Amino acid sequence: MALVQLSMYSQALAMDTDVCVLLPESRHGGGDITDATRTHPVLYCLHGHGDDHTAWIRKSCIELVARDYDLIVVMPTVQRGFYVDGIHGLAYETYISEELPAKMRDFFHVTDDPAKTFVMGNSMGGYGALRMAFKHPERYAACCSLSPALPQTFAGYESVLGEFNRGMELAMGPLTEIPGGEFDALVMAERLAASDGPKPRIFACCGEEDAMTGLSFDLLDPHMQALADRLEYESERGHGGHDWWYWNPRIKRFVDSLGLDGVNAQEG
Repeated sequence: MALVQLSMYSQALAMDTDVCVLLPESRHGGGDITDATRTHPVLYCLHGHGDDHTAWIRKSCIELVARDYDLIVVMPTVQRGFYVDGIHGLAYETYISEELPAKMRDFFHVTDDPAKTFVMGNSMGGYGALRMAFKHPERYAACCSLSPALPQTFAGYESVLGEFNRGMELAMGPLTEIPGGEFDALVMAERLAASDGPKPRIFACCGEEDAMTGLSFDLLDPHMQALADRLEYESERGHGGHDWWYWNPRIKRFVDSLGLDGVNAQEG
């Protein structure tokens, strides 16, 4: 695949920002990327806290997985913005859900078909992926949330997670006030389940040895299971920690499940 590292100006953020983009190449049998009549399915990969737009390229298997398919992968950066329009921060939700897809359609041959648009994230990005799917379900066909960090589960752990919690509070306000509000993923899930509109397929997972984020998964999973008659939801809790060793096999499984067109040849 071709890797593009793009710097561009964002109206939503009022500043320059960076994006990594993986593009399929014709030598893999995926067709000509320069064909203006052809669009490609797209997967948005959202990084975790402390990482940036390069994390998925440097640490995950996403390029190895995506090269088997006719797929564009977009990897933005949100600093520590938790993929929300921050109370004391930048409008990252607007950027990710609205501006970034429009720019990717302008710059590359990214589809505007929700049936071929997907979102995936790890940790902070796992929360971001859920937020995108729950709040903007008309834009995504499927969501993969790897060890999501739900903000309300980290209240009271300031001595262990000082910078992490301060970043959340800058974005969302006091963590103790999040349950029941606009930043509560459980509330967003309930609203989606009650709606008559499109509902993306949701996959969420967490390692059994992932102590801190395991608190989030223990809150999320039973709640989502209770909504399973109205939402297409699958979950997994298996051996592993809060790391790419656990996430990488799930990344492959998720991408393989999307029903994308394969390619006819592979690199050695």
